[in-house]
Amino acid sequence: MNMIFESCLATLTKSPVSAGNVGRHHNSLFRGVEALVVLLKAHRSLGITQIAAALNLPKSTAHDLLAALCELGFVEQDDETRRYAISPQIFQFLNLFSTEYGANPVLKPFLREQAARLRASVVMTALRLKTTYVLCASGPEADTYLLGDNGPAYSSACGKILVSQFDESAWMDYASQPEDKPSSPYCKLDHGQFFRELRSAREYGVAWSIRERQASLCSVAALIRSGARPWSRAIGIILPYREWVVRDREELAAQAKEVAERISDLLVS
Repeated sequence: MNMIFESCLATLTKSPVSAGNVGRHHNSLFRGVEALVVLLKAHRSLGITQIAAALNLPKSTAHDLLAALCELGFVEQDDETRRYAISPQIFQFLNLFSTEYGANPVLKPFLREQAARLRASVVMTALRLKTTYVLCASGPEADTYLLGDNGPAYSSACGKILVSQFDESAWMDYASQPEDKPSSPYCKLDHGQFFRELRSAREYGVAWSIRERQASLCSVAALIRSGARPWSRAIGIILPYREWVVRDREELAAQAKEVAERISDLLVS
């Protein structure tokens, strides 16, 4: 980590924060992230007037935010046009997440080994509120674009196996809502079907997503039994549909359980 990140972390962890300025610090952080989102979604450089308008902020405030983001290396300003854009240096921070977050450093060689052995992609996913997030992955369907991939628990094999741990009275909280749009033509929004799949996952120890998240992919997931219960992470094996149809389902289920068990052992060793 370079001096910029060290300085940033030192400021965040050591500077005294009084009750009176907690809201101000929180708001600045929130607005800074919003500014990054504005620039990312623009797909081009923007001037300070455009960014301020998008954030509904005075230009002076937006300028201070952009100056801080430039100092962090997340944003860069063109010396001639004075316009702002996302800096490639932000990938250093993203790499820090992918290589240092939680169990990722321990699992990196193991996931690569398993992906090669299974001729499939292997992902570790966590549940946060009603959404699942890919924490680390390896395999032909697990390039850098997959990291951080997220979506509703009801369309994810990992999401289903994680939700199946909870009391049935809580399952409705993770089911689809009337305003939800299916992520693929095969995504099931029927609550009855979702609950049946959760009961099956609880009974057999695996959950399935057959082209629900993406029409071209299928997956099977098992719980990583590590840490406090309910367990927060699951492992998924992902295959293109054309390969899925020729693979043995029972074998895939057994493989998912085996990989999850070995990861559980790795995390406690």
